[in-house]
Amino acid sequence: MLTMPATSSFVLRCATAVFAAVLLAGCTGEEAPSPTAAPTTPVASTPAASGSPTEAPTASSTAEPEIEKITTPPAVPVDLKTPGKVGSKAAVEYFVALYGYTLNTGDTSLLRAASTETCDYCRSLADGIDAEFDSGVQTAGDAATINVIRQHEGESTSSEHVWLMELHFAPYETLAADGASVESKGPREETLGLVAAWDGTRWRVADYVDVVELDRSS
Repeated sequence: MLTMPATSSFVLRCATAVFAAVLLAGCTGEEAPSPTAAPTTPVASTPAASGSPTEAPTASSTAEPEIEKITTPPAVPVDLKTPGKVGSKAAVEYFVALYGYTLNTGDTSLLRAASTETCDYCRSLADGIDAEFDSGVQTAGDAATINVIRQHEGESTSSEHVWLMELHFAPYETLAADGASVESKGPREETLGLVAAWDGTRWRVADYVDVVELDRSS
């Protein structure tokens, strides 16, 4: 998964860097009022209403919905072979979309094909997923979608474009080979950057960039 220290859940995670996600949220709070003393005047009791007793909710009615595995790969964008910003953005978006499919199926071939041969981050991500599947550990969920994406033009060149993003990750659950739950996590946001490189015929992801805070303004 995109913060990829080598642990069992991989949120497009990087084995060599830690992502610092900044929560820009403020809150105010007040102390709860002291409990009011009970009235001393006796209160007449009211007869209980007749009728059928209300049934307590069952475990099945309150259980969280099961997280389904992602088994269908995203479509390959036609713009991957388009020079310029349109193509590089498509390459980064495709790489992010591949994450959930790769994590859930163990098929790292598409992720590797969407990466350059020199991308250490991409290789670490794919190798980590391969290692988990080889050990019998499997993950369901954790699809990544892009909330915000900005090109960092100051660090981009004609053949390498740096894209900074805030990603949303869906809930996931990781299961051991015996079916026991190893890890689960609810939805969350991560910030990071990816570098798209043009090789003369198409764009591929070539590197990862640490992002501490993302400017969300247009």
